[in-house]
Order: sequence, then C-alpha cells, then structure tokens
Amino acid sequence: MAFDFHANRDKYFQLQYSNTKNNVIPFIEKRKKVDVGMKVLEIGCRDGGVLLPFLELGCHITGFDLDTGPIEKAIEIYANDIAAGRADFFIKNVHDYIAENKENEGKKFDIIILKDVIEHVYGHQEMIHGIKSILKAGGVVYFGFPPWQNPYGGHQQVLKNKFFALLPYYHLLPNFIYYNIIKAIDPNHIGFIKATKETRITPEVFERIVKEEKFKILGRDLYLISPMYEFKFKMKPRLQFKWLENIRYIRNYFTTTCDYLIG
Repeated sequence: MAFDFHANRDKYFQLQYSNTKNNVIPFIEKRKKVDVGMKVLEIGCRDGGVLLPFLELGCHITGFDLDTGPIEKAIEIYANDIAAGRADFFIKNVHDYIAENKENEGKKFDIIILKDVIEHVYGHQEMIHGIKSILKAGGVVYFGFPPWQNPYGGHQQVLKNKFFALLPYYHLLPNFIYYNIIKAIDPNHIGFIKATKETRITPEVFERIVKEEKFKILGRDLYLISPMYEFKFKMKPRLQFKWLENIRYIRNYFTTTCDYLIG
C-alpha cells in the first residue's frame, strides 16, 4: 500500500491511540469531563486503538466492528481487560446492535465514538436516530469524518497502486468511470471505496440530520490539516481558515476532517 500505516496494524493502532489521547479526548473534555467508571462505546473500532486512552482513564470500553480480523486482534490485545470485565469486543453491524439493545438500560453509554466510520455506513439518519436509544441522559457522541469532496475523500489512499493512492480528487469523477478505475487497479477494495462515494457525508448533511434528530451540536472543529496528518505525514495540524469555514460546500474541498460532539 502507498501509506504503510494502513498495512502495519501495530503502527496504525499507535496512531489511533496518540490521536485520541492528544486530540479527541481534549476535544470532548472541553464539553464533558471523561471520568472513571464511564461507559464508552466505539462503533467501528477496528483493533481498539481509539479506546485505549479511555481505558487508561478508568472507563469501561466496548467496541464492535464488521471486520473479523481487527476484532480478533482487539480481543488479543485486550485479553486481560476483557477477563477483568473492563472491556468488550465483538463483531456486529451498527444497525443490528442498536435494534438489539435499544430497550436495554444496561447497554447505554456515557460516550459514543465514531472515528472515520460514518462515511462507510449506509443509513446515516437511521443510525443517528438509533444512537439516541443507547446513549445515557447527558451523554455525548463524537464523530470524526472527512467530507467526501476533500482531496482523499474517496479513501483512495488505501489502494495498492501508488499513483492512484496519491492522486487527489479523482473520486469526484462520474461513478462508472471511477468504479471502473478501482476495479482495474485494486478490485479487492471496490466495496470499501464505493461506500464513501455512495454515502457522501458532508458537514451540511450531518448538521441537517443532527438538527432533525433533535441533537445539539456541542462542539465543531473543521481542519485544513487533520490532526491525524501529524502522525501520518509529519504535518502540523491546522484548523480551517475562518473565512473559508463559513462558505458552505466550497469548504468541503479543502477540509481534511471534521470533528463534532453532539448530545
């Protein structure tokens, strides 16, 4: 792969851990203190790098994902914590999880995390509506995602072909052209790639859904240079220019990630 952190799971775990400790938790704690004993859920947790800083703060952590490999890795990494009742990891679809637990008071969380996940999930409004049923009163939900129009909003950086992994913006081509390119160079990733284009999440869409579902936006940061880029590319994070942040739609082409906290 063009970027070795996608292939090296240990390195990616450390990247997720560092970003959460240095950026995600401080962002949340501007609005809600992360305390010992809190229940934290990550939807689309992969092998659990995002959750480790919460565990270190004394939280009980739960994570699920659709992909078997990362969950098996998470169970291996957190074996002692699972045995001690501090952690749970399992394979599940988010819509199924919500449907199965929306009436279960014991399955409500203080903090729910979706980091680089919503762009891969079909049924955004259904999911956000359902999240209310597994969120404790006074709880918060963190979302981090790239607007789909940004230079690598198609997640093409995961492709094996270095040229196409580094090429920006071509995911904005008409579907039949873009999908045929992906099928020709890396057919194993076509499902992953299609989801980001077909769901097309943007700040405008997200904020509309949040408003319709009667959530409040407690915090929002749009980044010109994502905090993750500090670990990936040694680039210093930078918030979006204020003058550009407020120009709807155009800003999406130059925003590498959006951080939201809703409750």
